[in-house]
Amino acid sequence: MIASILRVMALSLIRDRGALVLAFILPPVIFVIFAAIFAATATDKLPLKVAFGKAANHEAWHRFEKVLRDDPSLHLTSAASREVEVRRQVERGTADVGLFLRDDPDITEAAPVLIVVEPSKPLAGAVLAGQVQRLVARDLPDLALSRTISTIEPLLGGLTPEQGERLTKGIAELAAKTTSTASHEGPGLVETVTVGAPQGANTAVKYYTGAVAILFLLFSAMQSAAILIDERNSGILDRIAVMPAGPEVLVYGKFLFLVAQGVIQAGLIFAAAAVFYDVNVITKVGLWLLITIAAAMAASGLALAVAATCTTKQQAQTISTFIVLICSAVGGSMVPRFMMPLWLQDLGWLTPNSWVIEAYQDALWRGQALPEIMPELLSLFALAAIGTIYAVAISKRRLRL
Repeated sequence: MIASILRVMALSLIRDRGALVLAFILPPVIFVIFAAIFAATATDKLPLKVAFGKAANHEAWHRFEKVLRDDPSLHLTSAASREVEVRRQVERGTADVGLFLRDDPDITEAAPVLIVVEPSKPLAGAVLAGQVQRLVARDLPDLALSRTISTIEPLLGGLTPEQGERLTKGIAELAAKTTSTASHEGPGLVETVTVGAPQGANTAVKYYTGAVAILFLLFSAMQSAAILIDERNSGILDRIAVMPAGPEVLVYGKFLFLVAQGVIQAGLIFAAAAVFYDVNVITKVGLWLLITIAAAMAASGLALAVAATCTTKQQAQTISTFIVLICSAVGGSMVPRFMMPLWLQDLGWLTPNSWVIEAYQDALWRGQALPEIMPELLSLFALAAIGTIYAVAISKRRLRL
């Protein structure tokens, strides 16, 4: 009897392609995604996009720039000549972190290397600072030594011409070496500054408010849209089809309901964040509402497309779970995208999660205006339109069959 039960269950699983995907394909896919993410975060070599700049064409800076660009974990932009340009790239989120090389590495009044950090990505600044210290100690020991001498020379009352000549020669010989066993850090080599300092809530809470909102918008829309399958199988869609407007009425009506449900749901999430974590959206409530409506529309359009394609409610639940989990893992709802390998970051731009998260980040926390978030909004509106039109077309086709 036990063997018969096992046989029946095994046959049921084999015949259900959706269950097979959910049981045996989704787990390794999710594992590969998270393994790729945490393989990078387990080291100090996150694949960072670095806004790079230097104020002067100092010989040491030329060598340092080459060392930085040769490091596979750092992806530098073209060199800017002003510090404000580096800051602007970090503030806008086009780079994970900024690095600016000041006028002269031998001046001890200020650190020659400036690292610019956005509040939502403090880990990126810490990792880059460690990378800079490591690369200087390994590949540019003469830079660290020259700064050390510049610091202690005034305490010694200056160096004689002979001592200065020997020191200059020694530093030049050290610079000529390709490797070094030096492990000490130059004094005050790196300074870290934060741009767009946050007010109120912790930046991680702000990030995950939007990330969780789109995650649950997708889940709830998928679950609610699956009712379309029951209505189609029970004949309700056939009876509505004889009306002048046809099946469009049912699809558009459900679309509007799902959008309204999504806006309320996101509003409750942001309200909880405001009450418990001091997340402030009141000052940008107009942009917040626009982004939320766009996010709800995109989730609704995608959900209706899935429901229209599937033939059974169980199949729809399986496929929707697969889509939501993959989009959320790759799009940044589970782990911030800057911590992912670059190929996974690029893949994340194909998901509605990344569009919504970036739109919330740009509008609410980075203070950007409507024109600057239009690419994300247009992507969300396009997904909503394509998904809804597709759902209407498939519903009409099924009625003809």
